[in-house]
Amino acid sequence: RVVTSFASGTRALHEFVHDNPFVEFHPSHVVNDPNEIRKQHRMVAINSALEIDLTGQVCADSIGERIHSGIGGQMDFVQGALRSVGGQAVIALPSTARGRRPSDKNPDGSLRRVSRIVPRLKTGAGVVTTRGHVQWIVTEHGAVNLRGRTLRERAELLIEVADPEFRSDLRAAAALRNLGEV
Repeated sequence: RVVTSFASGTRALHEFVHDNPFVEFHPSHVVNDPNEIRKQHRMVAINSALEIDLTGQVCADSIGERIHSGIGGQMDFVQGALRSVGGQAVIALPSTARGRRPSDKNPDGSLRRVSRIVPRLKTGAGVVTTRGHVQWIVTEHGAVNLRGRTLRERAELLIEVADPEFRSDLRAAAALRNLGEV
């Protein structure tokens, strides 16, 4: 069964959910309730992020001080999944993005790639999921489990799933942050 509080999309989607006995709509305060979510054994919550710092803090709603989206139910689903019997909480993101700031431009004016795994979150960025709640981080370069890891171990693991182009800079930044020689 599918339980949701909202559906938006194509006409085909609307036709699929209309009067479909396998699709249930409930208010978001019910759907996003961690105590309800935890009742689903082996619940897997998959959320996204805009950037993650080397300690595992997740920013999912802003790029620096610029709000990109609402925080939605990310923490609700992370907490619910972690409390579920056999549950898993996953943050999945591409390891890079195209820069947007003037300083992110190449000499030819094109925007260069920037790492989404960063030494520190941008000034003004909001932490949506705390490093204490983060479990799995997944990029196109792999998956790492940060649950119960030290800050140094977190930095090492996050660098493993960062884009190879940025790994040496991230190692240097980790050393400057006293996260050890990584």
